[in-house]
Amino acid sequence: MEWANRSFSDNLTEMMQDADKNVSFKATFALRRFRVPSLTVISVSLAVSTIGIIANTLVITVLALARREFKGNVITLIINQSAMDLFSCISLMIINVTILTRGLVYQGNWIEDGIYCVVIQGGVFAAAGMTAGKLGLVVITVERYFKIVHAIAHRKYYHDWMTKVGVVLPWIGGTCLILELARQE
Repeated sequence: MEWANRSFSDNLTEMMQDADKNVSFKATFALRRFRVPSLTVISVSLAVSTIGIIANTLVITVLALARREFKGNVITLIINQSAMDLFSCISLMIINVTILTRGLVYQGNWIEDGIYCVVIQGGVFAAAGMTAGKLGLVVITVERYFKIVHAIAHRKYYHDWMTKVGVVLPWIGGTCLILELARQE
């Protein structure tokens, strides 16, 4: 296993020497101060995603059962938040297992390699899930703010369709943000 313990000056020197070979600045710059082997990083990532899958599944189960007893919009939003986190953890698990089993080697089929590059190496689903999770936290925060600070207006003007929009909006927003960022690169 190769250790990435090269200094920044070594990377710059190599970039200057191999300029005619189109060495990527991002790839060599990323190696500059990391001393952790990739197998360790993947193992830690697998452990974190496994714990995240178990925890989010437990939270979704408990809240889904509690939702029958306590009817509230915030429980729906928190279940949605846990679903987004669960989606991100499952995507991260798939990425790590695929990298461990297949490696970072292209097979020669340009369609399969293109999908592999975008979905697995690019982490599109994991990034979309994490971005949607952040937007979901914003939705929960805004809803709780209006429920607490403007309680009368919240009771008078808040409708069930607003919760549905609050559930769908982070998924659409996270996907659109990630696709826009991918398009710009």
